[in-house]
Amino acid sequence: MDEFNEDGYDRDGFNVNGYNRDGYDKYGIHILDKRKTGWFGTVENFIGSDRELILKKLIQWESTIFSKDSSPSQISAWENSINILHDRFKDLISVNQNSSKLTLIFEYILPREGGRRPDVVLLSKNNVLVFEFKDYNIIKKDHIDQVSAYSRDIKNYHHMSHEMSVIPILIATKCVEETLEIKGVTVLNKNDFTSFVDSIIKNDEPHQNVINWINSNYLPLPSIIQAAKMIFKNEELPQIKTAQSAGIPETIKKIIEIAKITKEDSSNSLVLVTGVPGSGKTLVGLQLVYTLDNLHENINGVFLSGNGPLVEVLKHALGKGSKSFVQPVHNFLKEYGGNANLTPHENIWIYDEAQRAWDSEKVLEKRGHENTEPDDFIGLGDRMGSWSLVIGLIGEGQTINTGEESGLKLWKNAIKRSEQNWRIFCPKKLENTFSESNTVFHNELDLTKSLRSHIAEDVTSWREKLIDGNSSSANELSDNIRSQGFEIYITRDLESAQSYAIGRYDGQYDKRFGLIASSKDKILPEFGIDNDYNTTKNIEPGPWFNDLPNSTASCCALNSVITEYQCQGLELDLPIVCWGDDLLWEDNWKTFSYHKGAKDPHTLRLNSYRVLLSRGRDGMVIFVPPIKKLDSTYEFLVKCGLKIL
Repeated sequence: MDEFNEDGYDRDGFNVNGYNRDGYDKYGIHILDKRKTGWFGTVENFIGSDRELILKKLIQWESTIFSKDSSPSQISAWENSINILHDRFKDLISVNQNSSKLTLIFEYILPREGGRRPDVVLLSKNNVLVFEFKDYNIIKKDHIDQVSAYSRDIKNYHHMSHEMSVIPILIATKCVEETLEIKGVTVLNKNDFTSFVDSIIKNDEPHQNVINWINSNYLPLPSIIQAAKMIFKNEELPQIKTAQSAGIPETIKKIIEIAKITKEDSSNSLVLVTGVPGSGKTLVGLQLVYTLDNLHENINGVFLSGNGPLVEVLKHALGKGSKSFVQPVHNFLKEYGGNANLTPHENIWIYDEAQRAWDSEKVLEKRGHENTEPDDFIGLGDRMGSWSLVIGLIGEGQTINTGEESGLKLWKNAIKRSEQNWRIFCPKKLENTFSESNTVFHNELDLTKSLRSHIAEDVTSWREKLIDGNSSSANELSDNIRSQGFEIYITRDLESAQSYAIGRYDGQYDKRFGLIASSKDKILPEFGIDNDYNTTKNIEPGPWFNDLPNSTASCCALNSVITEYQCQGLELDLPIVCWGDDLLWEDNWKTFSYHKGAKDPHTLRLNSYRVLLSRGRDGMVIFVPPIKKLDSTYEFLVKCGLKIL
């Protein structure tokens, strides 16, 4: 029996829990590192350990880290995976002695991901084998896509894995089919485990910096809500590789440069930033507020949005004190627009979705005067008496409501009516609208790459081909999209879509999936999708987007649907897009809906579906109701490359 001195340490310097005074155990593993994994050690350590003891450690770890008891199904899954790996690694060592020194990691928590974690990782010098165990006798698409996404994210966001080979492996423990590969995932029969793993790591060496690998920077692409939380807490956003390559830092740098010049000259400037859906326009606006507040040059900005649901979701996520961080543009213009003489203390106004600025008819209806919203902003700048900068974040193809259809022309006309000398800064693509001598073109102000869909660069082009009615070109892009880790499915069975989403994100509490649909469709309620105006207006967007999956108010409960008006500017990891009868394919797109006072109702419908089709981060499932009226639409979407779920 070990003897401990009065300080609680044995003669080798370890306490009763097996740690020395610096917090390291006899394997050199720090106590803090063990919080990031359920268990890890060499393959040799694993085989030499008592299986029941490993299971108990996993149960205790989950209780400590997540403050909950492990479910019977989770305990059973751990037990099965431990038994399978114990036997298979014994076989592997018998044919490859070097494998005994490789590192086995159970339940590696992906940092910043809300507890999201693959079941098992086998780590060598050059390889990361990512295992997901499922106690099923069939191979399910949601399981394939789950382990594929783990591997995609480790490869792209885990710093020490960028140059390593990351291999996704699914083991359906009750399945007896031969080993096969599906969408880049090896579906491994447990009897083929030894030969397959040996073929990967045969001549590889142990990883020399396991602790460093576990503690490596892992910088996932944040959602809008996650980014807002970080900025609100005065934290720098992670230097995401995809965000860097998309040019966001250059965009922010250029706007800061323009802000300083405008202040120094005591002048007025309008900056227009264009971008495809999901390209990070809102992220630019939020980051600008953060950056301006930290310049210490008495330059203050405010983030304004005409997107009511976005404001509510951000306020709900950020909590107390967030009202000054993000404000509704309508409240701002009620106070400072029209005939008001008041001026705000901020000199920089960041207007998100500025292409949706109201025309004079809409303002008259809602606020009782005939200025357009751009007239109010430019007029406010004129009377500031010092300097002002209006930054308009312009979403392309996302005008979805009446009163918003005049778009950028309203901004041009407002500046023409001003008696001040305004300068316009915009990308070259807006030259047809802004060709005056006071316009300066900067292509840093054009965001052309979607960030929302992780590394899937072709999603934007695919969606535009679909909206344009070009199914052959869309189909050509669809294979690239799937190979980039973005899943696009179609089904006529709503339960299949819901089951897929639930299985795909089982136990991943930060992931969000939900039902979205067009506001103008009339048939979806027959299929349990109540997109009626009176129903959807009563949904609270804050809880819908933010609540944990076990909340009945969460989108993940799949008991409510939101429309294009509530999801624009926001995102889901997996939207279930419910297709309606207001947009039908009949050799081309036919729209069937009523927009009171709309100048171009057909374009508004196409834009509404463009919004619905651009909400997904990991992919999307399109549900097309099984009625004859929608048969040709379903067939067209399949031709666009959507795979039947």
